[in-house]
Amino acid sequence: MCSSRGNITSALAPCSHEEADSRIFVHVKDMAQQGYTKVMIRTVDTDVVVIAVAKFLQIGLDELWVAFGTGKNYRHKEVHQIVSRIGAEKSQALAFSHAFTGCDTLSFFSNRGKKSAWQAYPEATDAFHALCSRPPDVPEIVIETLGRFVVLMYERTSDLQGVDAARRYFFAKKSREMENIPSTAAALLEHTKRATFQAGHIRVQCLVPKPFVPSPGDWGWEKCDGQWGVVWTTRPEAAKACYELFSCKCKKTCKGNCKCHRANLQCTSLCGALVMDSVMS
Repeated sequence: MCSSRGNITSALAPCSHEEADSRIFVHVKDMAQQGYTKVMIRTVDTDVVVIAVAKFLQIGLDELWVAFGTGKNYRHKEVHQIVSRIGAEKSQALAFSHAFTGCDTLSFFSNRGKKSAWQAYPEATDAFHALCSRPPDVPEIVIETLGRFVVLMYERTSDLQGVDAARRYFFAKKSREMENIPSTAAALLEHTKRATFQAGHIRVQCLVPKPFVPSPGDWGWEKCDGQWGVVWTTRPEAAKACYELFSCKCKKTCKGNCKCHRANLQCTSLCGALVMDSVMS
């Protein structure tokens, strides 16, 4: 990268950013401080475009361009024009919205695109914005708003408020497959924590060479054997929590292809053999 100071990089070091997506903007900010007014970034990563929109007003440039894509999809995106068009609040909220609906480090909502998600519930903008500013936790009222946002992603006309209620309704009343119903409230909370960690603690500090980042263990991750893994939910597995709903049709002792036998489970009161015993007695 060029420098009007003779390639002096003291203002950039030490730099502790692990991702190039955020590290790029330490350099962009440095260029603005050197007096550059127009900068272009070359990338094929959507995350870089989103961060550029979210942080443009804090960088101090007149124009920020992103040369994005390859081949027929190659485009020059005018970040300054995007920010001018959607406004400061939505520009900053975009960082959380993008992470929440799926990015390089977060899962996404099956069959739900980012554009339709962005349009689903405009009232969620305040909640997105709140989680982009290094919050100490995820407020309950914000989770309620995000729950409503997720419900509307799956059905725009629904009047249901929480994801658990919507999950039951879509599955029981509309016979939807699991991929087309919302997650549980517990899973949504953990997902929100991870999105907040990414957008509200890592990317929000992309202009700082050495940001302070809290432990992922407080934000939807857990460490096992020295590696960080995702906490998908804090609820027990359905197979363990709803064991009493399992049953087989064996008339005598469970063996062979019996579901209970193959799963190494004891029969429940709904199993055929135990029902027969209760009838005979």
